[in-house]
Amino acid sequence: MRVLVLSGLFLWAFGGAQERPLQWLQRAQQAESSLAVAGVRITEIRLGRSTQRIEERFWRQGMRAERIEILAPPARRGEVLIFRGGRWVALRPEQKEAFELPPMPLQVAQLLQKAVELLQSGVLQPDPPTEATLLGRECVVLRLRLARPYPPRAHPDEKRPPFPASVSLWIDKETGLVLKSDLAMRPNTPALRTEITRLELNPRLTPDLFTVPAGIVVRPLGGEYKTVEEAQREVSFPIRTPSYLPQGATLERVLVRRRPPENTPVVILHYRMSGARFSVFQSQRKGNAEFPRPDRRPERLNVYFWQDGDYRFGIVGNLPQSEIERIAKSMNR
Repeated sequence: MRVLVLSGLFLWAFGGAQERPLQWLQRAQQAESSLAVAGVRITEIRLGRSTQRIEERFWRQGMRAERIEILAPPARRGEVLIFRGGRWVALRPEQKEAFELPPMPLQVAQLLQKAVELLQSGVLQPDPPTEATLLGRECVVLRLRLARPYPPRAHPDEKRPPFPASVSLWIDKETGLVLKSDLAMRPNTPALRTEITRLELNPRLTPDLFTVPAGIVVRPLGGEYKTVEEAQREVSFPIRTPSYLPQGATLERVLVRRRPPENTPVVILHYRMSGARFSVFQSQRKGNAEFPRPDRRPERLNVYFWQDGDYRFGIVGNLPQSEIERIAKSMNR
């Protein structure tokens, strides 16, 4: 009888320890989705050896609406981001211009929802919760990591869960709000850290906080066009096209995308031919900034990046490298 009682106590304690992280995640998910809050937070984005630090003031009405004002770095001070009606808009009040933004990845509410799903299915493994204090408030610290081995770089085609390698969350005991988060996209490789440095609960949030001022037209993020002539109307710089194309190559479509925060248009020409496809990327920007390059690519694709004056170019496709470079040469002036 004594053995049965001890076994029952052990199972109760073990089960409680397993349920507690899930309960905290669910409480945080509810808080992030419903509470009205305001404050200041710091976000650090780590790319290789470089770290970008952003300070921003925010107002949030659960998942319904949010306003962010950039305080630092100085080059971005005054930029405003507004979320309402399911979309993000970047606003530059001084220039009286606004443009649509792509969906922001890894937002806290979405991250918590995915964490709950993966924890329930056993894909995530929680460490025992610990305690800490932030902003004078008692917090529970949860660390979640993928339960199965993370695919090595040598196996890029191996599928992995759509979740960071590890996530640490500082959850306010009183409200359930996440006051700090630390994400690692690969094991032991910190990538994104966000910490609230000033918090106001239940602030007075007026509708105009989440509204683009009258008279400012929101420009679309970009569009898809059948011809270069149609796309040219949306781009301030002359779109260049190759004077040489492989036999049988035809223009399939033209995309115009904008890269926040600069709102720099990127034009993508998609070409198709028998047994092959390739895409030509181009943008125009003064300065020494390089055209963005992919970290990795499937072995079947060849790439070539270059600069000609203020133009940045890139070509990606399953053509021979010599053909890609010949196309590139035909675009220079």
